[in-house]
Amino acid sequence: MPVNNHDVNVSTFPPLILEGSKQKPVLVVFWSPQCQICTALLPLINKIHSEDEQAFVVARINCDVEHEIVNHFGVKSVPSVFMFVDGQGADGFAGEQTEEFIREFISKHTPDQTLLLLQQGQTLFAQGEIEQAKQVLLDALKLIQADTDKKGNINNNENYHEIKLALAQVYLALGEFENASPLLESIPMASQNMIYHSLMSQLELAKQSSQTPEITALEASLEQAISESQDETPIKHQLAIQYNQANRNSDALALLYSILLVDMNYEDGETKKTFLDILATIDDIKLVTEYRRKLYSLLY
Repeated sequence: MPVNNHDVNVSTFPPLILEGSKQKPVLVVFWSPQCQICTALLPLINKIHSEDEQAFVVARINCDVEHEIVNHFGVKSVPSVFMFVDGQGADGFAGEQTEEFIREFISKHTPDQTLLLLQQGQTLFAQGEIEQAKQVLLDALKLIQADTDKKGNINNNENYHEIKLALAQVYLALGEFENASPLLESIPMASQNMIYHSLMSQLELAKQSSQTPEITALEASLEQAISESQDETPIKHQLAIQYNQANRNSDALALLYSILLVDMNYEDGETKKTFLDILATIDDIKLVTEYRRKLYSLLY
């Protein structure tokens, strides 16, 4: 049985519905196996519920069996559907309804989980709990992406770009500039508010500060070595180390991987060791996964 989805009887009604609705909304469905509308309604409700099982609870009451509950609520026809919030019936409908109507009815009484996570992440950030804020905001993005797989266009979620801005702010605070940059670049013109422009300014300043004299000199040397068809491998190795020290880990891994493509044991394996050390010390799961897969393809 899916999570938060129950058949209810007279003994489970108080804990699941009266008390349970104080924690999250409970959609109570009075139904009968003899009712054709009911047998069509239940799968539809289950489908909507499966899209976000944490948003609300489904409680089914079989009117052919649970006469005491039916009489208590004075249910005269099936299906009859009620939304319980804070221990009381807040709203309801009866009879056959469209999927659009049912979705609107449910969304009217259920919290937006992505908004709750966004607010939680912003609160953690304001409290200085940066790593925790990062994880919460990443969870919010994953929730939106999972919802998109079921419903379509990700941009339809009004919190999507606000979450990306909040996460970019976290990345900047952590010095993870290469993670902040693609998030900010993906913000459409319509969502480029004052926060966006402030974060872009911070990112530009961060990039300038990460462009150390050593990096500038090595980049010039690398460009010259390539143009003159000289061996650029030692310069690449040194530049990768400088990139890593400046938190430009994506640039560092790209250079080291280009060396490993040619010689897995360059400098007696020192390049491979540096490559693995960087993977072990950064927490960008996407970047780590990408380069572990690339290294694995070289090894096997």
